[in-house]
Amino acid sequence: MNTLSIDQLRSFIMIADQGSYTKAAEKLFRTQPAISLQMKRLEEQVGAPLFARVGRESRLTEAGRMLMGYARRIIDLNQEAIGRFSVFEAAGTVRIGVLEEVTLRPLVGLLTRFGRLCTRIKIELEVSTSWELVERIQKNELCLVVANSAYSTMPSTDLWTEKYYWAIGQGFKMDEYDVLPLIVDPIDAPCDGLQEALAQLDEAGRRWDVAFASHSLLATQAAIRAGLGVGMISESALADDLQIVGMEEGMPDIPDANIVLYRGTDAKSSAVDSLADFLIAHFNEPYS
Repeated sequence: MNTLSIDQLRSFIMIADQGSYTKAAEKLFRTQPAISLQMKRLEEQVGAPLFARVGRESRLTEAGRMLMGYARRIIDLNQEAIGRFSVFEAAGTVRIGVLEEVTLRPLVGLLTRFGRLCTRIKIELEVSTSWELVERIQKNELCLVVANSAYSTMPSTDLWTEKYYWAIGQGFKMDEYDVLPLIVDPIDAPCDGLQEALAQLDEAGRRWDVAFASHSLLATQAAIRAGLGVGMISESALADDLQIVGMEEGMPDIPDANIVLYRGTDAKSSAVDSLADFLIAHFNEPYS
């Protein structure tokens, strides 16, 4: 029987999403030759090439685009079947806190899928800053927290790396300002990435002032669009009408944030087990 491999299909989707065998291998913690061998075997199974080189990118062929729809459905059904039989008995309430970047990722869709599998589990969701969430889970006021790893040495599980950029709105001219207006978190917030970036501006002799400060990503987006200044914003919050500026415009690099899942020391129920395992398994899925 000619059966498609779930593992090969996962790699296939990741290559398509990343546009590169090498990047896909990094995401999947595999070697590039191993990923290439998987695709060779998959192409032999379907009887057609799945990717074509376009410059430095690997792009789907017509056969690849046809397979993609089936691949996503196969993996979805596989995970739904496994999930339904492994966690459907769990019951209880899970209090989970997330930083706002997570709400701009596919969190709502993931929680909806989880709710369909675990109908006896109630989820209470809170959105806040990483440092506030970490403080609360250290007090066991929350069961799970998705936050920046910079604010706690508690045991955690890596989920993804969030990049940060400087961005401006359409029509904003940086060279018109002797004192650069910035749109950032409040200066007194314990944000190491922001403090490091501001220190680099000071070292470069670039004068700056805070024109708008907010913890809210939506408010930050609005302020950048309105042309109030140069905003520090996460990759998840970037939009097509925001323009990235960097070293060429005299702006320093901003350190990446390592986003992790924390679990409270008192959170020992099967309901918490189920949601934690589900999030860890799905946040890095190429189709999520």
